[in-house]
Amino acid sequence: MLPFRWVLRDANGADLRASEEFASKDEAEAWMGAEWAALAAEGAERVVLMDGDDIVYDMSLRPE
Repeated sequence: MLPFRWVLRDANGADLRASEEFASKDEAEAWMGAEWAALAAEGAERVVLMDGDDIVYDMSLRPE
C-alpha cells in the first residue's frame, strides 16, 4: 500500500509543497481537518489528496 499525502496548491494551481505521508486515508483526512486553516493562511488555495501517484480528490480550502 502506498502512502497518502496532501499536495498544496496556490490559486494558479501550482504545487506549493506536499504534506507528511499518512498510512491511511482516514489519518490524512483527520490531519487536514485539524490543519486546513493554517494551510490556507500559508497561501494554499486547494489541496489534492494523493494515494501514491493517484489523485483521490481535489478540494478548495476557501468557502465557495
